[in-house]
Amino acid sequence: MAHARSQHPNAPLTPEGRRRMVSCVLVQGWTVAATAQRFQVDAKTVRKWRDRYLAEGDAGLLDRSSRPRRSPTRTPKRLRNRVVKLRRKRRWGADRIGHEVGLAASTVQQILNRVGMGRLDRGDRATNTGPVQRYQRDTPGELIHVDVKKLAGIPDGGGWRTRGRGYPGEDSPNRKVGYRYIHTAIDDRTRIVYSEIHTDEKADTAAGFWNRAAARYQSLGIECHRVITDNGACYKSGLWHRACAATGTTVKKTRPRRPQTNGKVERFHRILLEEWAYIRPWTSDTERATAYAGFIHFYNHHRPHGALGWATPTSILKDNLPKEHT
Repeated sequence: MAHARSQHPNAPLTPEGRRRMVSCVLVQGWTVAATAQRFQVDAKTVRKWRDRYLAEGDAGLLDRSSRPRRSPTRTPKRLRNRVVKLRRKRRWGADRIGHEVGLAASTVQQILNRVGMGRLDRGDRATNTGPVQRYQRDTPGELIHVDVKKLAGIPDGGGWRTRGRGYPGEDSPNRKVGYRYIHTAIDDRTRIVYSEIHTDEKADTAAGFWNRAAARYQSLGIECHRVITDNGACYKSGLWHRACAATGTTVKKTRPRRPQTNGKVERFHRILLEEWAYIRPWTSDTERATAYAGFIHFYNHHRPHGALGWATPTSILKDNLPKEHT
């Protein structure tokens, strides 16, 4: 008789042992007491397996699930379904999903584990060779992170994500639309973001972006004291340094081959990919760019952040500015 599952290592009887025990009683005519002594078990154990065999045959000798028939405190199915839906659609972590649906992160993780969705790709974190060291500046404007994210442009009518690989005209020169460059600044304390989409990452573009970013932060009551970037060509240029000096901002650079130093803007760019760039099959650059302004507003004013205790950047800003700016 095949086993329904692996036997517990401390179980006194396997299903085959139970069959032999029942056979002693029903076929060979042994008493329950004698059979119990023979198999070194309690008499009630012999009766249990005998009765199950009489009621169900060989199937009655298999182990049964220890799960109760009813679980009054189990998470409702609608919430479990919502957890799975958010994981598939948004690729959020358990803590973010838990905040959204009102469940403990541990409960969310259990739900995801049961459906085989307990792990996400680690993405750029895979390059981290040491323990994670997190920090957060004390005041808005103390440190602004700046970087550029490169994305493929979208031809009118949509690219392969919309029409599938090998669609008619995919290799046409007229379908080649190049790349778009997202210039982003993010305040370390509040996570307030200022961002623009451009067609290049040249020095004059980066310098012009910083002038507008600093002005925007100034309008919010944030004085930009320091700005940190990687060692890209546009950030090593004299134009960039002069633009930062004009706003009274000290320039800092990340450590070579250590993108984690600028991790907050790197994390923002990953959020862009998951919650804006690839959230739907855009049919043109214009359509995607139009939606970008709405996403930035949502990010700053409505999207809760785990690193901020599930507050929004705007609410953190209000809590950290002098009263004359609130």
